[in-house]
Amino acid sequence: MNYLAHIYLSDNSEENMLGNFLGDFVNKSLENNFEYSIRNGIFMHKKLDTFTDSHPDFLKSRNKISIPNRRLAGVLIDIFYDHFLAKNWSDYSSISLEDYADNFYNILKKFSNCLPDKLVKRMPIMIDENWLVSSREISGIERSLERISRRFSNTKHPLVNPLDDLINNYEEFESEFTSFYIDAIEYAQKLRYVQK
Repeated sequence: MNYLAHIYLSDNSEENMLGNFLGDFVNKSLENNFEYSIRNGIFMHKKLDTFTDSHPDFLKSRNKISIPNRRLAGVLIDIFYDHFLAKNWSDYSSISLEDYADNFYNILKKFSNCLPDKLVKRMPIMIDENWLVSSREISGIERSLERISRRFSNTKHPLVNPLDDLINNYEEFESEFTSFYIDAIEYAQKLRYVQK
C-alpha cells in the first residue's frame, strides 16, 4: 500500500497516522527515536505491508504488470491502489479527500521536528503538489510514476511505460483493489485492537 492507504488504515490519532506514514522512511534502528504511540503506527505499517504482500488480490494485480516492470510490480501496485482509494474515497470516508489530506499535512508540519531528514526535504513538495489528492487523477499517478522512474533510471531495470500497465488492466485492478481493501480494513481493525 502507498501513503494514502496506510494513513487511512490508522486509528485516526495523529501519532498513529504519522507512524503509519513513516513506515517507509524509518528503519528499525531509528524506531526507538519515536514515542510509543508513533512506534505503534510504524509497527502497524510493517504488519500491513506483510499482509498486503501475501494477499491473493494483491498478488493477482502484481502478476498483471508487464515483464519489463515486474521487478517493481509491488511498488507499482501500491501506487495504483492508492489511485483507486482516492478515486472512490467517498465509499470509505464521510470527510472529503481534500480535508483529510489537509489535516494530515498539518500533522506532518506539527511533528516536523522529529521527522527523518529525507522526509523533511520531501515534505514541502508533497504538500505543494498535494500528493494524497492528486493520486485521484491519472495525471497525478503519471507524476508519481515519473518520480519513481527517475529514481530507477540509472539501474539495470528502469521502468518501461508503467502507466500502460495501469491503463491496460484498469478495471481488473480496481476490482482487485476493492476486494483487497475490504480485507485490509478488517485486518487493520484487528491490529488496532491488539495494540490497545
